Amino acid sequence: MPGFLGKLYREGRVYTEASLDHGISTTCGGHATILTGMPPGPIGIPGNTYIDENFNMRYCVDDLDDNYKVFGQDVNRSPNSMKASTFGEWLKQSYPDSRVFSVGGKDRATITMAGHKADGVFWYDAKNGYFTSSRFYTKELPVYVQRFNGQNPLIDGYLKDTPDTWIHGEGSYREDDYEGEVEALNRFSGHPLAKPAKSDDESNVFDQIYKSPVIDTQTLQLAKIIIEEEHLGGGEHPDLLILALSAIDLVGHQYGPRSAESEDTLDNIDHLLSEFVSDLERTLGKDNLLIVLTADHGVAELPEYASEMGTNNCPEQGRIAAWPLFLRALASTYWHFTGPFDRPSELIQFGGTGFSFSRDYIDREGLELSNVIETLHDSLSEIDIVRNVWTQKEILAGTNEESRLLRNSLSPKNSPDILLQLHESCVVTLGKGTTHGSIYHYDRDVPLMYYGWQIKPGHIAGKAHTVDIAPSLAEHIGLLTPQDLYGKPKRLRD
Repeated sequence: MPGFLGKLYREGRVYTEASLDHGISTTCGGHATILTGMPPGPIGIPGNTYIDENFNMRYCVDDLDDNYKVFGQDVNRSPNSMKASTFGEWLKQSYPDSRVFSVGGKDRATITMAGHKADGVFWYDAKNGYFTSSRFYTKELPVYVQRFNGQNPLIDGYLKDTPDTWIHGEGSYREDDYEGEVEALNRFSGHPLAKPAKSDDESNVFDQIYKSPVIDTQTLQLAKIIIEEEHLGGGEHPDLLILALSAIDLVGHQYGPRSAESEDTLDNIDHLLSEFVSDLERTLGKDNLLIVLTADHGVAELPEYASEMGTNNCPEQGRIAAWPLFLRALASTYWHFTGPFDRPSELIQFGGTGFSFSRDYIDREGLELSNVIETLHDSLSEIDIVRNVWTQKEILAGTNEESRLLRNSLSPKNSPDILLQLHESCVVTLGKGTTHGSIYHYDRDVPLMYYGWQIKPGHIAGKAHTVDIAPSLAEHIGLLTPQDLYGKPKRLRD
């Protein structure tokens, strides 16, 4: 690529076989791993959502404490579900005057990488169009963030110059208008941005912007302001700025990784980072920068594209709806345990990565948990798209690579009682588009590149994981770390 990504590949230290070292490749766990040196399971982050030990649906960065409200929303956010410290906390422990800031498109990305002691954490509110934060981090939004937002972001704020539509080229891999892409915001160039997608004006333009390259452009605009207003990089000790560029994930979900939209989004990232890093090198000096680039997960091909390329080996070629799986689980639960008077949802819930059972219901009705698990295990195993049905016991006792990866995503109190592993090319969605979260290489393979201060360039083969990033950075700049880290430091000077 012509911009910073190409420069990073040529002049940085590139780990060519980097991957996630855990099996549930979701956003929250993937980001939590990057700067903790720990897999998602031991941290307490089994997925973006999960069923807790009280049989309640939880979001990975929610908080029951109303003191941690999000500005402009009636929800609470904090890193308190994470049972691990972060690189930013290690940095502050060694250098109390160091500053830590995190900014990006998603709360679960910025919060999990920033941790508990960050000086500022900001993310995009796709409902209201503001960059916001939680009262966990600050009593009020900094004046410069309020000024950036404006009273109305589209009128006097940072989105005032947003075009009505997103125009992009045809792309290099396949035609722009492709079967299987999400249709709500058009399957071809001319996607609505500041202009409502529907004539009845029911569209949320801020959500449209969220699913486009604009969110990355504005993330880096705010990052520049944070650097200037907070004087990052100007002190005696290092500061940490975390960027969570979310557009490539959001666009990938809508249109797939080979789409013209994804290609344009990646080109935009390349251009933005080229300008951003060039500015930092001019103001701070290249020798005062240390950069690492990676990702929280990959994404599956559109099933329609995989079929066209002859790579779709799912027993049911094409797109698979999620509802039949859910209905099979509910019907089996009702038939064997809750009928005729109780709803199956009193016993079973789907929590984002699998099925969990209510201990209260099991105790009240005198059921055996092992029998409930075994019954649903056998029922789901009969579905042809299911390669394996895992119980927590099987994951803990397993000796193969798949069980090891799943163990690294396992949080015994919060992980599901039963986890489904589909065949490799099977993509289950609630509609069009594609997704991620599997144990397979297309979801686990990620870039991992270092650049800057005392980094020796080169392309390094062999195993390397995102869980190694935090201990590698800590060793590189001489920070003390917790002794029980799972990740292993890579020497970045040799």
